[in-house]
Amino acid sequence: MPIRKAYQTLEDRDIHKIESDGPFPCFWKNAWLGKGYYFWESFIENAHWWGVEGACYKNGYVICETNFDLDDNKCFNLVDNPNHLDQFNKTKNILKEKKLYTEGVTTVARVISYIKEIDIFDFEAIRVFGINSVGFNSIFSNRTVFIFKEGKRSFQYLDSTPAIQINFFTKNSLSRKGFKIIYPPEYTDDYLV
Repeated sequence: MPIRKAYQTLEDRDIHKIESDGPFPCFWKNAWLGKGYYFWESFIENAHWWGVEGACYKNGYVICETNFDLDDNKCFNLVDNPNHLDQFNKTKNILKEKKLYTEGVTTVARVISYIKEIDIFDFEAIRVFGINSVGFNSIFSNRTVFIFKEGKRSFQYLDSTPAIQINFFTKNSLSRKGFKIIYPPEYTDDYLV
């Protein structure tokens, strides 16, 4: 089972409580994946993007790092698990048949909520790739086009720092371990003056 790193971006506030009390749940009404503890998986660039362009924290931001076990038996993996993606699609089709799904309006959170209502959902976390989260022109974008022809870039590209987000339902989901500030460097234990 692979061990992965994940990063939680938080508003710069009482740094002494961040490591002792964290991680922190998301209370936004429009949280993509419902209630839980949101992290950016593997690529710290996405955590910086969220601090600068996503949440736009007035007082600046900090990034904390954690580790977890990526276990598809415990994580509803909508990034690269075909069975989980198929379950999502089947549920979406059920919603369409019941006239409860509108393309471009019904959210991922709503489909997941319906899965929880109609099926056994023993997962501790959800993992997704938020395609186009980071804009092409963002300084945090790491996209390389496949084709550049006649002065135009193609719409197809390789994103080598994909915005994979993971929502842990509890602080201990997926054997999550550790929670330490790694940015800004002056807040870390090994910062030298």
